[in-house]
Amino acid sequence: MTGAALPRRRGGLVGVLLAETISQVGTKMTFVALPWLVLVDTGSPTMMGLVAAAEMVPYVAVGVLGAPWIDRLGAWRVTVDADLLSAVALTGLVLGYRDLGFGALLVLVAVAGGLRGLSDRARAVLLRPMIEQAGAETTRVTGLYDGIGRLTTLIGAPVGGLLIAWTDPLTVLGVDAATFAASGLIVAALVRMPPVVPPDEPAPREPYLESLRGGFGYLRHDRLILGVLVMLFVSNLATQAHQVVFVPLWVSQRLGTPAGLGVVFGSFALGAVVGNVAFTAMAERLPRYLTLTAGYLVGGAPRMLVLAFTDELPVVVAVLFLSGVGLAAVNPIIGAVLYQRVPVAYQARVFGLAAAFAYAGLPVGSLVGGWLAQGAGLTAGLLVCGLVLLAATSSPVFGYRTWRRLDDTSTAFDVPETVPPLTVTLAYADGTWRVLATRGRVELAAPRELDPAAALRTVGALEVPEAYAAAERIVAGEREQAQAEAERLRALLADAQARLARLECGSVRPPDRVVPQPVPPATELTGPSRPRPPRR
Repeated sequence: MTGAALPRRRGGLVGVLLAETISQVGTKMTFVALPWLVLVDTGSPTMMGLVAAAEMVPYVAVGVLGAPWIDRLGAWRVTVDADLLSAVALTGLVLGYRDLGFGALLVLVAVAGGLRGLSDRARAVLLRPMIEQAGAETTRVTGLYDGIGRLTTLIGAPVGGLLIAWTDPLTVLGVDAATFAASGLIVAALVRMPPVVPPDEPAPREPYLESLRGGFGYLRHDRLILGVLVMLFVSNLATQAHQVVFVPLWVSQRLGTPAGLGVVFGSFALGAVVGNVAFTAMAERLPRYLTLTAGYLVGGAPRMLVLAFTDELPVVVAVLFLSGVGLAAVNPIIGAVLYQRVPVAYQARVFGLAAAFAYAGLPVGSLVGGWLAQGAGLTAGLLVCGLVLLAATSSPVFGYRTWRRLDDTSTAFDVPETVPPLTVTLAYADGTWRVLATRGRVELAAPRELDPAAALRTVGALEVPEAYAAAERIVAGEREQAQAEAERLRALLADAQARLARLECGSVRPPDRVVPQPVPPATELTGPSRPRPPRR
């Protein structure tokens, strides 16, 4: 019974890896065919860079804007749909190339690039549940997943160069369309997502912009991942200029045959496959920090500088082989760190944002490479990109305190996938304590006022001494202000009472008013009287 269940458990992982292999073979063939097609038709390095940028800009943009849709629609559905639509877009490019202008070519290349980016992001999200379903070890599988990219370069680049020499670049693009269709059908047939137990009460769906903001917020607070992404941005910029502009120009000027593209890219891919096999076997015993640092220093700048200093193909092949060996461990380590540090609920958006940030160097590198080759020449462009890449890949050496956390293998704590972030804030302003509760930008309830004692109890329950001390200082300051105000009011009241007392005690009561008596009318006196004076 166990033996029968085991293949079913591993079938999903096998399906994802097989689909990735077939899709990447076609992509690597197009990686060789498309620049050569533009170079042969236009002879312009600038046009080569422009077409490569037209493919990579939507590829990068989809990494940001498409991540929430992967969360909503599901990684399985997005992978299948994007692969099948990519096949349609590439078929249209092949059939209509001769009748379409350069602008239409840019549009079709951009559509194909956007769909490929969506498919790559969704397939990467499919990997973790398939790893858990198969009971496999994460670092080993991510190493194998990255090894597929190396192996497909070893296969796709030489085969693409030979097919171009035997037929033409459009035939190679048609083969790539067929690989996309096969990849989508394999995922549809073999991959089954594990059942998800629905919650008793489904949480409200997180808004689209809020979902993006959550991914940005997670990246902003992880200095290690930010450092990795900055280095990847610069590395991808230089690498893209090297691969889509400098190498085709070098092969065209020094070798004169598209088969040379397969030799140059194939030597690097062969080294990457050898290094990947060795790393996969020893992944659990190798320290991540030292392995990544050494791999970047060996595999970064030397493959740029060798093309600037020599025209000897054997020397170039040897250096690119060693560069491939060195870089083989870089992507598996970064992939394992992302899978282990990022919670499952945030992986689609964080992986999309991380890939977009790192891959933003690709369209820039295409344009910069074309501009440097056109304006400064092939040798000067190689020197500039090589020195820039050397500076970027030295950052783990100078930033040891941050980068040494690569050796931390602890797994991130998972958070519920569908629950938007909840924020409860205890705020003090204008002498009032208030509690605010929000989910994203949605206010869950009206702000509630708290008395200082309740505020202190709330902060004390958090067991954060610094926060409690700050709140206690605020309450003590309030108390002092209230006491000072009370003393001032008491003094004013005492002064008013004293003034009132003085007014009552010091006043003189006015005397009673004498009411004048009316004078009686004159009457004749009885008895002797004074004689009247004689009348004259």
